[in-house]
Amino acid sequence: MERSQEPEAFTTFERRGWGRQIDGYQRTFARLTAQTVPAMLDAARVSRRCRVLDVCTGHGVLADAALARKAVVSGLDFAEEVVATATRNVPGVAFRRGDAQALPYPDASFEAVLCGYGLIHLSDPGAALAEMTRVLAPGGRLAVSVWERPGPDNGFGLLYGAVREHGRFDVGLPHGPDFFQFSEPARMRAALSAAGLVDVEVASVSQAWRFEAPGDFVEAMLTGAVRAKALLEAQDPRALATIRDVVARGAARFAGADGACYLPMPGLVGSGAKPAPRRP
Repeated sequence: MERSQEPEAFTTFERRGWGRQIDGYQRTFARLTAQTVPAMLDAARVSRRCRVLDVCTGHGVLADAALARKAVVSGLDFAEEVVATATRNVPGVAFRRGDAQALPYPDASFEAVLCGYGLIHLSDPGAALAEMTRVLAPGGRLAVSVWERPGPDNGFGLLYGAVREHGRFDVGLPHGPDFFQFSEPARMRAALSAAGLVDVEVASVSQAWRFEAPGDFVEAMLTGAVRAKALLEAQDPRALATIRDVVARGAARFAGADGACYLPMPGLVGSGAKPAPRRP
């Protein structure tokens, strides 16, 4: 599993970025990532009185949905501003600031652990998976979500394809793990198995991000993302203008009958169970 070659710098970059971007994220990405919530809760078997931990909770959408199922929910994020936002949004959940790679909870504390689009923002996702498995009770389930790999017919494919053709990726950002290293079912399955989970399941979630105009996609990235925002802002102004135009023209292919753009942004949900300890 790939790790950051500059873990401290990368973590600082991500934490500060999300502290600044969480409000913009709620205005943009939230309407997309909410579409993954039912699949996540079902994959983790979240039900009434289930003890749930939401790791990398963000604005608290998964925690809120688990609470609606009458679960007993805790949430954690690494940015103080993000924790404050989640606390305002979901006052019935015990949120705290902490490190997903060194969770501040005892072994076997939870019957379900969730991590929605969080692994891709961590310097050592393998360590985070190990920690989430550690705090999971035997028989409990862990569910994680990531984006599917970029392709010609999805939003990330349009964006990064335009950057590759008309801009550059070597813009001096702290090294982070491959954003899409878990984006194929076989690699997701292998990562969860390596963390010690069994009964592993991986499912694609078809999702569409609605925009009033095709050009709104790049604006959403600048408003609600961290790594993509930094990448775009580091481009030469002329290159960025071309990237905007190319992405807008590509997104226009997904216009609906109402004139809005419905850009495919599929997710991948992986889950697995912690095995019961072997009897002597």
